[in-house]
Amino acid sequence: MKVALELQPCCGKRSGIGIYTYELARRMRDGDGLEFYGNLFNFMGRNDNRTALSGIDMPVTTRKLLPYGVYRRIWGFVPIPYGALFPGGADLSVFFNYIVPPRLHGKVMTTVYDLTYLRYPETMDAKNRRRLEAGMRYSVERGDRILTISEFSRQEIASLLGVAPTRISVVPCAPSVPAVPAEFSACRQKFNIRGPYLLYMGTIEPRKNLVRLLEAFALLKKEQGIPHQMVLAGGAGWNNGGIFAAAERVPDVVFTGYISQAEKYALYQNAAAFVFPSLYEGFGIPPLEAMQAGCPVVCADAASLPEVVGDAAELVDPRAPAAIAQGIWNVLSDPAHAAELARRGRLRAAAYTWDASAQKFIGICKEVLGLP
Repeated sequence: MKVALELQPCCGKRSGIGIYTYELARRMRDGDGLEFYGNLFNFMGRNDNRTALSGIDMPVTTRKLLPYGVYRRIWGFVPIPYGALFPGGADLSVFFNYIVPPRLHGKVMTTVYDLTYLRYPETMDAKNRRRLEAGMRYSVERGDRILTISEFSRQEIASLLGVAPTRISVVPCAPSVPAVPAEFSACRQKFNIRGPYLLYMGTIEPRKNLVRLLEAFALLKKEQGIPHQMVLAGGAGWNNGGIFAAAERVPDVVFTGYISQAEKYALYQNAAAFVFPSLYEGFGIPPLEAMQAGCPVVCADAASLPEVVGDAAELVDPRAPAAIAQGIWNVLSDPAHAAELARRGRLRAAAYTWDASAQKFIGICKEVLGLP
């Protein structure tokens, strides 16, 4: 039976959704009654997606006559079925970015990572929030199965969207590790890292709670006199003017911009602590990546994060800068505690693998299609 995967999130600068899509797609192999192929928009062939799709071993159908963004805006009132753009008679179509196009034949799965647009709408890009508000109800009703990434998000979807728990399946994330990390000396020079540093990794946007993190960092500078820099690594998101303004009031803050996987892993390996005070995550890959690299983790006691990190992180109240500061200080001031967190973290990260998640995903595809 044919399974079509929407590969759009793999392209461009990948973050959480793109990483999830890519890591699952590159592990799909035909067999056990399943035949996989991918669908992708690439208007006029403008983007060279060979690197983005490297390692994905399935046929990929690319449509060049219509930009994906345009199709998404018109599909509600222009009768161009998705199946007409991507023929092939898929028995199951899988979408990895929340929203399902209208007029699809066959079975459908969509992936809902979290419900930020309902819980924290003020932290979202307005265009993306409107897209979810307009399309989520249809998408979850059309889906024969809803995929999500944590038990926390499964409960959120059931509670806030009224989806029966039996229609929701959890396929967790895992750390993504490059074959070879970047040279740290090159990273130090590139990002102007002069000495010890604390690290945050992720998009620079309001939901990540970075203003409070910077307030906590300022407290540590003032009260404990720490020599560390605060390295905020990741691409700029939306509504982040307050974050950059807060950074101007605190010394020793570094913004790296979007970085490669190899640079990311080098920064994890050499940080004094990784700090992730996000208010709301459906899973939260960065803490696990830091753990796998042997970096002690301080993270928010909120949403899915306690489920993911277990007892392998210093958990803090993300709404209290003083609590964030204290959690960081607990790690910096106690080398034995930091080493124990690093030890537990490696064990915790090892419990999550993309291979295991891919096998679970394949099992769900078979179940939806009624295959043994």
